[in-house]
Amino acid sequence: MTASSSGTATGQDQRGRQDLTGHSPKAQAWRAFFETSAIISDRMEKRLHSSTGLRLSDYNLMLLLAEADCDQLRMGELAEGMVFSPSRLSYQVKSLEKRGMITRFADPEDRRGMTAKLTEEGRRVFEQASRLHGQHIKQLFHPALDDAEARTLKLICDQIKATATAEDQA
Repeated sequence: MTASSSGTATGQDQRGRQDLTGHSPKAQAWRAFFETSAIISDRMEKRLHSSTGLRLSDYNLMLLLAEADCDQLRMGELAEGMVFSPSRLSYQVKSLEKRGMITRFADPEDRRGMTAKLTEEGRRVFEQASRLHGQHIKQLFHPALDDAEARTLKLICDQIKATATAEDQA
């Protein structure tokens, strides 16, 4: 158990270690959110990679392309949509391109910009990964929530995302 889930009134966990995160409900919620997100991300990453050779960041990039018109996006649009490390986008694109999953080409409307597109092989691998990733979500995430809790969690996450976005723009 973590300090956040087993803390006592003295601020120590069951093993006597001090919880330095804080004792307010918001501090404890942050700790639980952070630790849970890390655990789920780690488990999902390991399962996806062992099954498909893709990292979560690869999957996210391919998901954005698969959802786009004609399976393609300009690199700037792709960077905006990335959840995982958009600063590593160029490296990821090159890596997926070497593996035959995507291709890059000069944008026909603006030769200064580049466009990334899923290849047929990339689409095939993504569809396989998507099925497995969906199974992993159903195994690791779905059992923990009923529908009402899922709606509440989505609302909370949307609020956190909006706050973070507003802070970025300030």
